[in-house]
Amino acid sequence: MLTVRRVLAMEVFAGARVVAGEAGLDREVRWAHVVDIPQASEWVRSGELLLTTLYGFRDDPDAQARLCIELATKGLAGMMVAVGRSAEGSYLENVPDAMRAAADTASFPLIELPWRIPFEDAVRAVSEHIINEQYQLYKQSLAIHGSLTRVVLDGGSLHDVANELSGLLRRPVEIDDLAFTVLATASSAETEIDASRRAAIQEGRSSPQLLEYLRKAGVMARVRSTLTPVRIDPDERTRALGLTMARILAPIVVARKIYGYVWIIATGRDLEPLDFHAIEHAATVAALLLFRDQSGRQAEERAESRLISRLLTDDVRQDNTLREEAARFRLRLEAPHVVLVIDPGENDVGAVELAVRGGGHRGPSAALVGERAGRILALVEIGRAESVDAVCQRLLAETRFFDAPITIGASSVYEGATTLQRAYEEAMEALALLPALGDERRVAHFDELGLLHWLHTLPPQALTENAYARRLQRLAESDRARDADLLHTLEVFLECDGNGVRAAERLIVHRHTLKYRLRRIEEICEVDLSDPFCKLNLRTALLSRRIRSGGSGD
Repeated sequence: MLTVRRVLAMEVFAGARVVAGEAGLDREVRWAHVVDIPQASEWVRSGELLLTTLYGFRDDPDAQARLCIELATKGLAGMMVAVGRSAEGSYLENVPDAMRAAADTASFPLIELPWRIPFEDAVRAVSEHIINEQYQLYKQSLAIHGSLTRVVLDGGSLHDVANELSGLLRRPVEIDDLAFTVLATASSAETEIDASRRAAIQEGRSSPQLLEYLRKAGVMARVRSTLTPVRIDPDERTRALGLTMARILAPIVVARKIYGYVWIIATGRDLEPLDFHAIEHAATVAALLLFRDQSGRQAEERAESRLISRLLTDDVRQDNTLREEAARFRLRLEAPHVVLVIDPGENDVGAVELAVRGGGHRGPSAALVGERAGRILALVEIGRAESVDAVCQRLLAETRFFDAPITIGASSVYEGATTLQRAYEEAMEALALLPALGDERRVAHFDELGLLHWLHTLPPQALTENAYARRLQRLAESDRARDADLLHTLEVFLECDGNGVRAAERLIVHRHTLKYRLRRIEEICEVDLSDPFCKLNLRTALLSRRIRSGGSGD
């Protein structure tokens, strides 16, 4: 990378002198540009080195100082001012003090260039260096691409890609799947690595805490939206999590869907432009390897989906064909099974299916996974090694780095895998009723629905016939007319089992305010909130409202 410091080391700039902004000498120089008009800041771009005589600013000290701030803010590398000719007062003998002060404040390199050095020679020297550097980068990048491509042509694996890339760059390399489980890793024995990288190798996956931090910091969203490499620099939080070395994270993309990730770690040398080129080549080659096996996987997934569809029909009969298909996926038809229905939310359905498939297949029990009507269906064998909730939590963990959370509906456990149509209906109902269980819930088990299941099966007219439902409707209308919040107050009060202290704390109101609201509720609804049977009926009617409104209760 060409910096201002390296520019000053060129022979043509002998005699140039840094007079301010020395702290910014490591700014990158992407080009050199000559501008000598008052609107100089409008004619330049980030990364450029500006050469000027300041002729357009010669009589305006304030504008000279302001120019330094504007150029620094715009991201310029620095400014060279031709000095030493002052005939008729047309040019500067030296850079003014006000400009120096402004440049020091902005850490913006300000350099005096002897008048005898032609701008043309200066621009040519910088331009030739940049062009030569880019050409060398292109040659190195092409060589890396060729080496990695040969890995594919020779029938290599992801491990071979990681080893080849690590050897070429002399940096640690890691390739992960969509859930950041390590698929391949490589580095030389003498290469120093940080604690985060060491833990990933030992545990077989990246630190969940670190990945959660990167998700909250927007790194994961940026990678998924741009599908390009992102540099991750250590900060106070990442250092506490063991990431003390800079790295690059690049997605492995097939048909604009992410199938995994490639990491390059900086170690003792800072990351360079070649590293970004190389990791893109590696991600492309990794995608080719995945694509190479995609047809086989697609055939397997189609067979998996056909088996799921067959098992979810009403008249499943065990025969040799069904047993053979089940054995292909390690499925024991006589074992207990559960059906899970996963709603991908705002995430890509294919990406969520891939993550669920990976999580299901990595578990201790057999699992079938397929897409069905925009949702992902998983048929999981439940043995002694893992409970239904443990399976659900594992799938949530596989998708925790997505932009939006997924939700899961789980059926009861059924003995055998040949009567699962009812299990599928239960899982769909549990998913539909999940909002009624609370905003923070991500999993609903059919077995825990209880009263909610009964309410869900009631015909719509039953709600209008219920006196308590009509009272709540009256309360909701009063809230809308007066911009009040009495319905929510009642719901919280009943969820706290009528405990006024707890309800006031949850509502963040004074207890006297709560008492006043409860009196108003009693008046509007014509109820007695000290009557246990009345509170039971009100809470049941509230649950029914939540079911009908999709969880909002409005």
